[in-house]
Amino acid sequence: MNFLGKGVIIPEAGIALNAGETVGVLGRPLAEVPLVILVGVTGVGKSSTLAELNGQGLSFTLLPDRRLITDQVIIAALQQQDGQLPQPVTDRRLRFQYTARYRAAFPGGMAHALGRLRVNAEGLTSPLFFDGLRGPEEVRYAAETLPLSRFVVLDAPDMVRVGRLLNRGDSFDAITLAHPAADLVAALKAIPGFEAVFSAGDSRQIAQLAASGGLTVAEVVKKVAIIVEERRYYDPDAAKTYLQQTLPSARCLVIDTVAYDQQRVAQQIIAWLNQKPHDNLMKK
Repeated sequence: MNFLGKGVIIPEAGIALNAGETVGVLGRPLAEVPLVILVGVTGVGKSSTLAELNGQGLSFTLLPDRRLITDQVIIAALQQQDGQLPQPVTDRRLRFQYTARYRAAFPGGMAHALGRLRVNAEGLTSPLFFDGLRGPEEVRYAAETLPLSRFVVLDAPDMVRVGRLLNRGDSFDAITLAHPAADLVAALKAIPGFEAVFSAGDSRQIAQLAASGGLTVAEVVKKVAIIVEERRYYDPDAAKTYLQQTLPSARCLVIDTVAYDQQRVAQQIIAWLNQKPHDNLMKK
């Protein structure tokens, strides 16, 4: 796996995605470069899949990921618009709000930001990967404006994603919440929007997962709140349905990451990438 940092620039904004590094504006826009885009919300297994692809020997080059583009393009631009100096935003609820503002101003949101990138692709032999897009607006914009793009949709139910987040120690999973109730089930129900995503049975199952893992109420509520807040802004089912109904199979691969282990998920992607796309046209 290679990381493409200094070979990426956003000429319109004059922002290089690697501090102190720039490339000539003659770099190629992503619309002219074959690109594999991972699609999926938090906890579907995107990072694990990339690691497994690398472990199985697939040679690919990874663009700056969603987090970095959100920081250096979307949030920075909006903070400047608000008359603020760009500064880090770690609270994921605030990050979702920033990306929603950007999406309201620029249809396609993250896909719009991605489309502004230019890459120095000279001598690049491995495929470019991007991690990743979410929701129907982003994938629709990317499918229409990045004609050489192909999409790998990684799917998993919300309860499975909860279990995965509870078992990972990613410092990125930060969100500011009011002090939760001592009782976990009551604390879960107090999360704004919780009952629109999870059932009463789900809350009891989450409590069982927490008990078996020795997790505190605050730890569990934080992880679940991230999933609830993300679902407020992104509909993973609508994104998947759009791609399946709009693109030919050569441009869209959907994988259930519950039905297959990481090794098999990677094997399916590698086999699919080795198939020569019949065309890059939208379905008629």
